[in-house]
Amino acid sequence: MCGICGVLNHDGKPINRDELMKMNDAMAQRGPDDSGAYYNGSFGMAMRRLSIIDLPGGHQPLSNEDGTIHLVLNGEIYNYIELRKDMEKRGHRFKTNSDVEVLIHLYEEYGLNAIDHLNGMFAFALWDEKKQRLWLGRDRLGIKPLVYRFNKNSFSFASTIDALAQQESFEKKINEDSILLFLMLAYIPTPNSIWENVHKLPPAHWLLVENGEIRTHKYWSIEKKDRNISHDEFLEEVKSHLDDSIELHGRSDVDVGSFLSGGLDSSAVTALFSQNSKRNIKTFSMDFMGKEDNEGHYAKMVADHYNTEHYAYELSPDKALSTLDSLLLDMDEPMADSAIIPSFLLSKMAKDAGLKVMLSGAGGDEVFGGYYRHYRSKRDRLAGKFQWLPSMIKNRLIDTIPSSFMQYACIASNSSGFSYGINTSGINLGILNNLMCNNGKFPKALDLLRAQFDGLPELEKEWGFSYSRMLFDIKHYLVDNVLAITDKTSMAASIEARVPLLDHRLVELAFSVRPEINLTGGFSDAKSSLKAVVRNDLPSQILTRSKAGFNGPVERWIEEKIKHINPKKYLDTFSSSLLHDFIDANEMKKLLESSSNSTQTSENIFIIMVLGQWLEGQL
Repeated sequence: MCGICGVLNHDGKPINRDELMKMNDAMAQRGPDDSGAYYNGSFGMAMRRLSIIDLPGGHQPLSNEDGTIHLVLNGEIYNYIELRKDMEKRGHRFKTNSDVEVLIHLYEEYGLNAIDHLNGMFAFALWDEKKQRLWLGRDRLGIKPLVYRFNKNSFSFASTIDALAQQESFEKKINEDSILLFLMLAYIPTPNSIWENVHKLPPAHWLLVENGEIRTHKYWSIEKKDRNISHDEFLEEVKSHLDDSIELHGRSDVDVGSFLSGGLDSSAVTALFSQNSKRNIKTFSMDFMGKEDNEGHYAKMVADHYNTEHYAYELSPDKALSTLDSLLLDMDEPMADSAIIPSFLLSKMAKDAGLKVMLSGAGGDEVFGGYYRHYRSKRDRLAGKFQWLPSMIKNRLIDTIPSSFMQYACIASNSSGFSYGINTSGINLGILNNLMCNNGKFPKALDLLRAQFDGLPELEKEWGFSYSRMLFDIKHYLVDNVLAITDKTSMAASIEARVPLLDHRLVELAFSVRPEINLTGGFSDAKSSLKAVVRNDLPSQILTRSKAGFNGPVERWIEEKIKHINPKKYLDTFSSSLLHDFIDANEMKKLLESSSNSTQTSENIFIIMVLGQWLEGQL
C-alpha cells in the first residue's frame, strides 16, 4: 500500500524534482515506511510505501531487467504468486519478492492487456522509456483511487488530490457542478472532483499518455449470463470463491486483523478468516453511545465465538464531533457520510495495536442485495404506472411539485433514476429546495442528478429491477462513498484495508445467475445467499438480526453541535463564505433553530456543515 504520483511534461521541460518531492511528501501518511523516485528528463514518478509484502526488497519504483520500464503501484496484487510462477516459466527474471514486480513482466509479455491478468486492488503508473508512453490503470471495482490533471504543457497523476495541489500550476477553482451534486448525494461522483481541473480515473479503466495525446479504455465490465444452475450449485460456487478470496486477501508478510461491526458482512469475513488463520486474530468494533441499534454486542458475540483478541471503541457525541473537525482537514474532498468517523477511529485503534493490514466487509450489500432500494416497494410499483410518460414530461412534473411534497417527486421521475439517486443519500428534497430557493441553483442541481442516473431505465430493461440498482450502486455509491471512505480513513491512519467480498470473480459470479437465485429471500431476508453460505459459521443471532448501517446517531451529534452554535456568529461566518453562494444563510439559521430534528433534517444539516467546514479549511 502506498501513495503514488508523477509528472510528464509534453513540452520537453525537465521535471521539477523539488515539486515532485512535495507531491510525494503530501502522501506521507499513506506510506510512512519508505519513499522512492525515478527521474528521466521530462518525466518523473515517486511513491510513499507502507511495507506489507517483501518488507526489505519491495522498494519502489521498480524496473525491468534492462531499466527501460519503471513502475509505481498503490495497493496489492493478490494473485502475484501464481503470476510469478507463470512469468518465470516464460523466462522472466525477478529481482524482488514483491507482488508489484509481476506487473512489469506481464507488461513485457502482454502489453496493455497485462491488466486483465491481475486480481487485486490497485492503481498504478508504468513508464515505458522506449515507447515514451505513460500507462495508468485502476482496479475493476475502484478500491484504490487515482486522480489526474493535464494542460497543454504537462500531465500529472497521484493517489490524492492534495498531492496534485502541491504543483505551482495548480489552480484551486471550485467545480460548481460538484458542489451541487454533493448537496444531493453527500459525495462527489466519478469522474468529477471538487476542483475543476482534477479528474478521477473511473474503475476498470486504463489511461494512456503517448505522443502528447490522452486516451482511456474500459477493460472490464460485468456481463449478463443467466447461467442455468440450481440455487444449491450457486451457493457451492459462492462458498468456493469466497474461501479463495479470503485466502488471497490474507497474503501478507505482516499480521492481518479484521474490522468487525457485528453486521453480516464483516462477521462473515471475520469468521472465514479466523478459520483459515494459524493464530488468533485481532478484531475491532465500535460502540455508538446514544444509538438505539448499537451493534457492539453482536460484534462481541462473533469475537467470543472465534476467540479473537477483541478491541471495542466507545464513541461519544463529543468525541465524534471533535474527530470530524480534525478529519476533514485531512480529506482532499468533502465527505458527508457519518461512517467516516468510526472508520477512522477503528483504523487508528488497529494501528495503535501494531497492525498494518485489516480486512473489511465492504461490498457485501452491493454484491448480494443488502439495501431496501434493491427491492420493489409499493412506491416503485406506483412509479411504474408513469413509465409510459415521455422523459421530458416526467422531468417537468418534478419541478411543479411544492417543496413540502418534493420527496414524492420520485413517483413522476422514477424511470429516470432520479429518485434512486436521492434514496442513496437520505436527504430531504423539500428542505434542500427551501435552503437553495433564493439562488436559483436548485433546478440545476436536479438536472445534474437526473443526468447522473439517467442510464437506469436501460439498465433495468437488460438486468431487471434489483440487479440494475445493485449495478448502479457498484458504479456510483460503492466507488465514491463506501470505498472512498474505506481508503481515505484507513490511509489517514496508515492502515491498508482489504475488501475480500469485492474479489472481481465473486462479483462476476453473483451477477451470472438470475436474481431469483441470488436474491431468493427478497428484502425480508436480504443477502440470503451470503447467509446461506456462512450459516454454519456464525451465531444464529447474526443471521436473523435486522440490518443496521455502520454510521453514528447523526441526529444526536447534530443536537450536540447546535448546542454550541451562536446563531448570529454562525450567520455572519456563513454569509461571508463560499457556501453562501449555494445555501441561503437565513433559511439555514431557521433550520438550525427549529425544534424539528428528524433523520432527514439531520442528514441535510450534516451535509451542509461538512461542506462548509471543508471549504473554510481549503480556501
